[in-house]
Amino acid sequence: MAKLDRPETWLAIHGYLTAFLWEMLQMPFYAMGELSAWRVTVNCGLASFGDAGIMVFAYLIASWAANDRYWLRSLKLRPLIVFLGTGQILALVIEFIALRAPWGWNYSERMPVLLGIGLIPLMMWTIVPLLALALAARSLREPPVDR
Repeated sequence: MAKLDRPETWLAIHGYLTAFLWEMLQMPFYAMGELSAWRVTVNCGLASFGDAGIMVFAYLIASWAANDRYWLRSLKLRPLIVFLGTGQILALVIEFIALRAPWGWNYSERMPVLLGIGLIPLMMWTIVPLLALALAARSLREPPVDR
């Protein structure tokens, strides 16, 4: 049970769930072609694993910058900026590559874009990580004395 009560574990759990909800809700902004509802759901599930992984990676970088694994409890400004900035940079890179790769995705005409990148996925990398971070902080027990 001790491994479950780590900030990274809770962030991964809440990150996956909130990202999955966002991924499903943003589908009208993507060109899905002939994909079945099941295939769209599977794709969103896979993307959500990637989203949660990025959140955990960004959290680890922010923890290193703050020298505090439990910074999410106090939401210090520096690690929060590092956390969100790391996620935004990775999201931009992934979005840029995926839009040009044969395995990637395409936007529908509904997607608002700026410089060719969709604004909906960029908004996601502010809203979803903040929500997942807040949920993770609420899920943690008191941190151990020997952080």
